[in-house]
Amino acid sequence: SPQFAPAAVNLADLYRQVGRDSDGENVLRAAIAVSPEAAGLHHTLGLTLTRLKKPDEAISELRRAVELEPDNARYSYVYAVALYSAGRRDAAIAALKKTLERHPNDRDTLSALVSYSRDSGDIRATLEYATALAKLSPNSSSLKALVESLKRQIEKPNEK
Repeated sequence: SPQFAPAAVNLADLYRQVGRDSDGENVLRAAIAVSPEAAGLHHTLGLTLTRLKKPDEAISELRRAVELEPDNARYSYVYAVALYSAGRRDAAIAALKKTLERHPNDRDTLSALVSYSRDSGDIRATLEYATALAKLSPNSSSLKALVESLKRQIEKPNEK
């Protein structure tokens, strides 16, 4: 029943498992027509559209899920990853920063910010996010090493 959003999500997932994402897309669009404010439907449709190689439509649906449920850190993270994958690094970083304001201890958000900031060459921001992530994972030797490496890069900018 398209009136029951969780059932539509489950059916779309079943279609995904058997390689029928187009059928899943149809189910989700029908459910959204009945329940346009259901963030989970938009999120799942965004993921489905990603698999169907429709990135612009996917980003639109993922953004809608975030608008409808801004306190869901996972939706925000996935939206940012989609932006980044579409070559929109600055928009992805901005979306992640906004997510971090609401969810300062979200590991996925911090990890993405570490990666994307490093890719953009912003060593100071990378250090900030890596330090925050290291505080959440105090036993991670790789994060400790990353933080120390970034500190050295800032102290001696000509050495990498």
